[in-house]
Amino acid sequence: MRRTRPLIALLLLALATTPFALHATAVAQTGEQTVVRYLVPQWASSRDTRIERQIAFQSVIDSFHLRYPQYRLEQVVGPGSQVSIAQALADGDADAIWINHAWYADWQAAGFFADLTNYLSDGAEEAFFDWTIEALRSVDGRLGALWHNTDTPLYFFDTTYIGEAPTTWSELRAVAEQVFVDTGKYAISYPIRNWAQYNMGMFAALGGEIFDANGRPVLFEGANRDALEQIFDHYATIYGLGFAPASSAAANHDQQMPPVFAGDVVAMVSNNNAELRYLRPNLPPGEVENWSAAPLPYPDGADAGRFVAGGWVIALAANDADPAKEAAAAAWIEHMTDVNAQRDTNKAGGWVPTRPGVIEADPFYADDPFMVTTVSALNAGGWVVPFNPLYPAVVTSLNEAIAQVVTGQQTVAQALAEAETAVMREYEAAR
Repeated sequence: MRRTRPLIALLLLALATTPFALHATAVAQTGEQTVVRYLVPQWASSRDTRIERQIAFQSVIDSFHLRYPQYRLEQVVGPGSQVSIAQALADGDADAIWINHAWYADWQAAGFFADLTNYLSDGAEEAFFDWTIEALRSVDGRLGALWHNTDTPLYFFDTTYIGEAPTTWSELRAVAEQVFVDTGKYAISYPIRNWAQYNMGMFAALGGEIFDANGRPVLFEGANRDALEQIFDHYATIYGLGFAPASSAAANHDQQMPPVFAGDVVAMVSNNNAELRYLRPNLPPGEVENWSAAPLPYPDGADAGRFVAGGWVIALAANDADPAKEAAAAAWIEHMTDVNAQRDTNKAGGWVPTRPGVIEADPFYADDPFMVTTVSALNAGGWVVPFNPLYPAVVTSLNEAIAQVVTGQQTVAQALAEAETAVMREYEAAR
């Protein structure tokens, strides 16, 4: 973590040398304004390269300044990595931060975040999907952040080759085999490095439990292990038969795309904004229109699929030494997640708002077929990962295990045994 400190320092120094930052700092020192340092990745800021995101995020900043003239927001645009953000929190270099929801539990348990409860307007919590507030409070009862956007993986497919999306894994295997035999193309690509993202909901759909009531990992025991083996067997079969491109076995969402652009892959698993993020900017218009999306196919042993509700949250850094700055940062977080801000920034990013009112009132979410599919999947089977500080270790271990299986380096039994050892080692160390 020490290695990231110079980078954060350089970013802050660069910001401090701009006319805007100089003004903000000088005014704050006179007591007329309070500066809120908002640590955010470039792609979720007014400095993104895409004009629609620049406009959307800058409009929220401008309206915040109009609403709260006593405050001044200072964007600190960083790399957005877990390590760099942790360093900034430890050093007190940020008042509010944009983070992946998966990082929240660990930092909330460590006491990095203040409680937003007493800062929020009346009825603010009730305006969000219930599951967002419940999940954020599940760590220790406090509300350290608000959930800005959500998403879920979908099955994207080229209707030129696949007339109807498969519903179950056995149907998917049949489609993949038929397309491969008929055309030599791949009818499925999985970004294996993100494996847990699109499978832990399916694990839950099979009745699997990750932790017991006391927070102990139980996913490798009894019926839970049976469910894991069933899921791993599916991927071992798909890759063993050559129905998915071998390159995707070491790929994340971005890295799996070149074979899609080349026309070798005609169906894939990706985040719900893949049409906006990948397909539309890189495929000819005539080809883009052939693509559609459906909820992820699910295990044959499940009654229906469950789909991980991901997304990003904006957290309030604890600041006991400066309550006024903490209050200003809380005001920014509520403003950045209000109706207008969520409407504009989520549309620009291709994300799903976490306020039902935004979805219900904006025709975009009723008319865009990819958004309709996303909202339908989340409403039918949305699933939030457990906010247990050990969950990241579970994800890491399972992602590594499935990579060993699909590349033929280990059997399912060997890979799960190693994953269990790694997870239980982390559990014992944390006790």
